[in-house]
Amino acid sequence: MEALQKFARTETSCRLCWVLTILLLSLYLGSSEGEEGLVDLPTPEPDLTIDECHDEFTIACANASQIFSDSYDLCELNANETIVNLDVDVELERLQIELGSSAVCGNMQICDTLDDDLEYFKCINENGTRNLDILTEINYNATHAHTRLREDYDAVHRTFLLCSLDAQKNYMDNLRKAHKELTKCRSEIDELSE
Repeated sequence: MEALQKFARTETSCRLCWVLTILLLSLYLGSSEGEEGLVDLPTPEPDLTIDECHDEFTIACANASQIFSDSYDLCELNANETIVNLDVDVELERLQIELGSSAVCGNMQICDTLDDDLEYFKCINENGTRNLDILTEINYNATHAHTRLREDYDAVHRTFLLCSLDAQKNYMDNLRKAHKELTKCRSEIDELSE
């Protein structure tokens, strides 16, 4: 009998807990619908404010600009280093051409020192033939070097353009992403403030 009384008290307390829980729940739900006379529970505050949204946007834009600047500088650096290497490769060819042109001039000057006309024309004839061979070689080397170097410079320029184009695309993607995050942040704040 005593056990039945204990059970009845426990059952009554549980019912009372359930009634209080339901009452509190209805008060809470009623206050969120704006019923008068009920206690308003505070609405959750957003994680960020509008100013903080814009601060994050500004930081994201600054980061995007820095990344673009660094990427563009790297494109330029690579292009400049490649051009320096190309210039080093042509130094030997330039030296050979300069030596050949000096030899041509030297051959002609040797003849200028001769007073005898017969010896002078003979010298010009012999050195002219030699100079023609040297000039043909100079022309061939210069044309070959110019053609190859023009192709190399075009390739460097093309690589630089593609590199800088990738940097620009990444920059625009980062700006678009930052703007999307700003719009999302502002929307979330607007929804919470309504």
